[in-house]
Amino acid sequence: MAERAARRPGLVATIAWRIVFFAVVAMAAQLVIVFADYYFDDSELGSLMIERETALLAQGISRKDGQWAFELPASIGGFGPDSPTRVARIRTLDGTRIFSNCGDQCREHLLPEEIDPPDRWTRLLSQGKPIAVAGGRSMQIDGQEVVIEIAILDKNEAVMWRALGHEFADHLAIPMLLQLVLVLGGSLVSTWLAMRPVKAAARQAGAIDPLDPEHKIDISQMPREVAELGVAVNRSLARIGRLMREQKLFTTAVAHEIRTPLAMLQLELGQIDSPRARRMEKDVEGLARFVGQITALGRLEAIERKGFKPIDLAQLGRGVVASMGPWVYDHAHAIAFVENDAGAMLGDRGLLEDALMNLITNAVTHTPPGTEIELGAGPGPRIAVVDKAGLYHAATGDDAPMAKAGDSLGMGLEIVKRIAALHDGRFAISADPATGTMAVLTFPPLAPKPAP
Repeated sequence: MAERAARRPGLVATIAWRIVFFAVVAMAAQLVIVFADYYFDDSELGSLMIERETALLAQGISRKDGQWAFELPASIGGFGPDSPTRVARIRTLDGTRIFSNCGDQCREHLLPEEIDPPDRWTRLLSQGKPIAVAGGRSMQIDGQEVVIEIAILDKNEAVMWRALGHEFADHLAIPMLLQLVLVLGGSLVSTWLAMRPVKAAARQAGAIDPLDPEHKIDISQMPREVAELGVAVNRSLARIGRLMREQKLFTTAVAHEIRTPLAMLQLELGQIDSPRARRMEKDVEGLARFVGQITALGRLEAIERKGFKPIDLAQLGRGVVASMGPWVYDHAHAIAFVENDAGAMLGDRGLLEDALMNLITNAVTHTPPGTEIELGAGPGPRIAVVDKAGLYHAATGDDAPMAKAGDSLGMGLEIVKRIAALHDGRFAISADPATGTMAVLTFPPLAPKPAP
């Protein structure tokens, strides 16, 4: 599921593509509207043609040493000398002629030179397409006012399309692209910032500790709509935690109720002198051990880390060996305690005692009589149970629980593994013919107290 989710496009990418898609649709719609508005209005289109062509002609005007000069720009063509289709006249208000490529056509299509021309003027010379138009405008060049007048008599629409393209680029494409960049950038940044607490919540959900019923998702920085989902997840976690606690309480209570009849049954069987009674005693002992493990498991899952206290592992190991010694000797085994510069750690003493007792019980139960068992503390926050038999073999491909199929070893080792996880520690078990079977619990060291 995680891999499938990783292959799905992100929200930021989805929003980006949708903004770009609808922006392109909007630009296409606006392009059609603007085109229809200009193309079917010959008067407005003629004004655009005059404005565009006069602006291009103005690029060729210069003044050196008080003398006017003109050179036809490379970006515009058709205004050569005696051109029959494009007429141009450039002059100053005092009558100085800078450029002209016409004779009678100037008098026919342009304003008389003795008339003071308006700032802008346009006159259609025909109806329909292609558009024939005359017009002009005044422009400030080198601090003086220059009048540029033209007449376009082409039988093609090249000038019209050039004017339309310039209008689309200047007044439609560039503003729309700028707006798209700002809207897209703002939307992506806003979405990315809004999704940061959601990503943090996803990481929190992935790191939820099943042994910590108080672990919840932080929704303090989430947007309101997403926070509602976080609240629902937290409510579900609380309900699941409550259900699990009730189930554990029920299981533990049942195990507690069974322990007393089992103890009485063991006492009664001890009074019967019969081989069958001895076989039943072993079965009852195994059942009592299993019930004890269920009780320990229920107690484990009811513990919270906030109640942990510093524990000296050497002192813990001595206490376990002292309490388990008689039972070990009764089963024809030997046990010893070895200290090797043991450290301290933060944890629950009762749970750690349960873990070590489970390991010692497994070592006694699954090894032949006379096996030597050693409980070693250290170096550092480490404690291990070693038996010299070395008979342990983990089931192939079976990491949790680490057990041999067909016996009760798995329950005990699973409890030990969970106790280690609750203390942020590691549990490893291995067998070496030279040293025996070694079950090792390694914990984080106890943090030093801050200096006053």
